Amino acid sequence: MDDGASETTLHEMSPDQRPRGRLIGCGAAALRDAELIACLMPNGTGQASLHVAESLLARFGGLAGVARAPLAELATVRGVGEARAAGIRAAVEMGVRLNRRAASATKLDDAGRIADLVGPEMRLLPTESARVVLLNAKLHLIAVEAVSEGLLDQALVHAREVFSPAVSRRAYAVILTHNHPSGDPTPSEADIRITRALRESSKVLDIPLLDHVIVGNRSTAYPEGWFSFKAAGYL
Repeated sequence: MDDGASETTLHEMSPDQRPRGRLIGCGAAALRDAELIACLMPNGTGQASLHVAESLLARFGGLAGVARAPLAELATVRGVGEARAAGIRAAVEMGVRLNRRAASATKLDDAGRIADLVGPEMRLLPTESARVVLLNAKLHLIAVEAVSEGLLDQALVHAREVFSPAVSRRAYAVILTHNHPSGDPTPSEADIRITRALRESSKVLDIPLLDHVIVGNRSTAYPEGWFSFKAAGYL
């Protein structure tokens, strides 16, 4: 899309046609993805427009791509800049935190709840990364700690990185989670080896490893979008 007369800016719309006006009148659920993004950008010049929001969606391949994009990359899109990029990143982080806080009052005793807890963030990550979920004796959330940031398709996880946060936060038990950026949560041989090694370390440290959950996308093979080592009999 060029920058000519075909561009529709927020200033050229009537108040009730603008994304914020539609949000107020119709509710957030009625807005298109581009309109939601436009609501996050302060007005300022005519570049604060649906055109800019649509450029973001095109550049990063949709809403999920925008949500996972680093601030520096968002800021390079014409009409965005650091301030608007910061607003987008803040909105994404707010969603992640609200999801975690809602889960903190829930007993995290099955893989589905763990996937609900970490999935919204981990499905957005472009590289394979690992998180350890720290639980108290009632299996309520203490914290989620990042333990490994891997390459495109490989996160290297060591027992020290998994259990050190548990010791320092006095966790009763832990659950390891990691994502597969491909969307397929099928465990690799390396995933299985790591899980078995961590199981033995957990016995030595007397900190139960309750599960290892791989987060992916929903599919015919994985209708819920995750794989549980406990459910598969590895733990």
